[in-house]
Amino acid sequence: MNTRVCAIVVTYNRLETLKTAIAHILAQTVPPTEIVIVDNNSTDGTKEYLQTLQGKNSIHCIYMESNTGSAGAIAKAMTYGLTRNAYDYFWILDDDTFYAPNALKELVESIEETPFVMLGLHGANFKMGAKVHADPNVRLQEIDYAMIDGALIKADVVRQLGPLCEEFFMMCDDQEYSIRIRRAGYRIGVLKNGADDRQLLGGGGQFTKATLWRNYYSARNHTFIIKKHFSLLEFIAYLYHQVKLLLTAAILAPDRFKRVQFRLLGIWHGIRGIGGRTLDPGTLKFVK
Repeated sequence: MNTRVCAIVVTYNRLETLKTAIAHILAQTVPPTEIVIVDNNSTDGTKEYLQTLQGKNSIHCIYMESNTGSAGAIAKAMTYGLTRNAYDYFWILDDDTFYAPNALKELVESIEETPFVMLGLHGANFKMGAKVHADPNVRLQEIDYAMIDGALIKADVVRQLGPLCEEFFMMCDDQEYSIRIRRAGYRIGVLKNGADDRQLLGGGGQFTKATLWRNYYSARNHTFIIKKHFSLLEFIAYLYHQVKLLLTAAILAPDRFKRVQFRLLGIWHGIRGIGGRTLDPGTLKFVK
């Protein structure tokens, strides 16, 4: 297989998990041509560790001066890869997901046998603003949206459409990119082969600290999407979705006032076009 793949790994303060993630990438039966690791200004020794890997096993490291989130880091790596002009695909990875040895091989084989320009391992269709997950019993299928973690994207399409929107910081950047791809007339698929082991270190549960900042960024970035890709149907779905989530938080959340406040601020910042890292996920304090 002569396909040239640039693997992009984004990391932030997960040194031990990152080591395992890198080991899984290096163990691929079809290895990527280059592994670009973007460190989002970690403070746990990640930078020092990555400096020992630079230039080995086709690894190139990029060190961000501040935490730019997944969107900013992926955009930076995509731009680097495009300037190299040496790749057929970008394979987008996170530091909390471990991939089976067959992951990249099956992604490449499947995308080259289909009309898809982006092929993910998880995806969904949209119905009135709600995600309807891809059928788990269908191995290869077309969908509206592919999760960026684990997705393979044709480099020519990235060159045409540009990288991810840095202003998103976290959340919904892959949804916006999927819309951009489909509006350009391309198709997106999902490969349900179970080749990824997601650690979900971002946190779970409905009313956790993690969902506080995630809900803020989700509300803000959904507003960005409506502004960038407006349609009346999607706008109605957006209003329904936001009202539903606001009511759920107001009625059920133990920290209802803060949760409603964060979502409303997210919508307001989206309307005003305030992007980037506006809320610190660690301290839950606004930084802009």
